Amino acid sequence: MSVKTARMGGVMGVWEAADRLEALARELRAGQLGLSAGRVSMNLSPAVMLDVEIKASQAEDREGLAVRLSWCPHRPESATMRGEF
Repeated sequence: MSVKTARMGGVMGVWEAADRLEALARELRAGQLGLSAGRVSMNLSPAVMLDVEIKASQAEDREGLAVRLSWCPHRPESATMRGEF
């Protein structure tokens, strides 16, 4: 199976970004994530257990937060916790 990737990016206000993240959280809780970017659209079905990575960075001129969620939809028992929360 080929890898399909949709990437959303750009500049938006903090309220718009927060609204988008809240919408993704609602979809995650419901068990279905939909994402469309350009000509690519996909529906994802998160497993019960997710591999979660949250990374914060801070420099004099820039700050950032990267959130990564991944899972194996066919083998949820293979998920493990890593890092400290």
